[in-house]
Amino acid sequence: MGLLFPLGRLSHMKALGSCARTVPALGLAAWLLLATGAWAASPALSASKPAPDKAAVDLLSHRAIYDMSLIKVSQSDGVRAATGTMIYTLTDRCDGYTIETNLSLNLAFANGNENQIEQKYVAWEAKDGRSSTFRFQVLENGKLSKAYHGTVKFREDGTGTATYEAENVSIFDLTRGTLLSTGHTLALLKSATANEQFMSKLVIDGSFDEGPFWITAAIAPSQKGGVVPVKGAPGLLSEGRYWPIGMAYFPATSVQPIPEYEISQNLLGTGITRSMVQDFGGFTLAFNPVRMEPVTAPPC
Repeated sequence: MGLLFPLGRLSHMKALGSCARTVPALGLAAWLLLATGAWAASPALSASKPAPDKAAVDLLSHRAIYDMSLIKVSQSDGVRAATGTMIYTLTDRCDGYTIETNLSLNLAFANGNENQIEQKYVAWEAKDGRSSTFRFQVLENGKLSKAYHGTVKFREDGTGTATYEAENVSIFDLTRGTLLSTGHTLALLKSATANEQFMSKLVIDGSFDEGPFWITAAIAPSQKGGVVPVKGAPGLLSEGRYWPIGMAYFPATSVQPIPEYEISQNLLGTGITRSMVQDFGGFTLAFNPVRMEPVTAPPC
């Protein structure tokens, strides 16, 4: 799912939870492996590597509905309850993908305040990874709190520019090797099917107004998908194997060894996410599927 979940990162919410946490002395790479459970099961430390799975060529068009719930709180005066729903739709448009996310989240705080957040994200990304358009909007308690739109364009030499337009225009220069969100998902699947344990890429998708992020991923060995009791087409979640993946997000301009966000997810070879957990530092949200539907892509 795009930068794995461009929708689920709730980029404007980092102010609600403290992100000041330290990475243990064993280093970020080992810490990520431990976080995903990959260290103990690492092929390098146990059995010989299994035969590689076939890497995905295209992502599967689908619509997924996830229930959101609070599973961890680390602040004494922060979030105390959270419930919500996220609807994620990815559609193959022949020469590119459209990504649509509608997220509704209700937060309750220790001081008695409540906050209702509506987040909408729409993007189109070219399959050749050279261009995209995006639009992002956030409503808090019914009032517009953030809105912008923009474009990403890459040149022949692989460098590019991301332009964000709101009250002011922000422009970010992009270095060679920067990926769009769907390109990042496909790169993750390529690494996973090759039994690679780590991947670090610079990614831009417009769901952050801070420009590109470095995403460092730790990939555990694949597991057989079991039945997931969801409405619609549950087979989309149980067919094939999936990879537990842990990811840490670092702003491209940051020199701190501390991620702003952490995500763990179970990713199927089709690009569908079976489940996801997102850590904002002060609180952690779980995203569990309740409905899954195939989406009919237009003829090419």
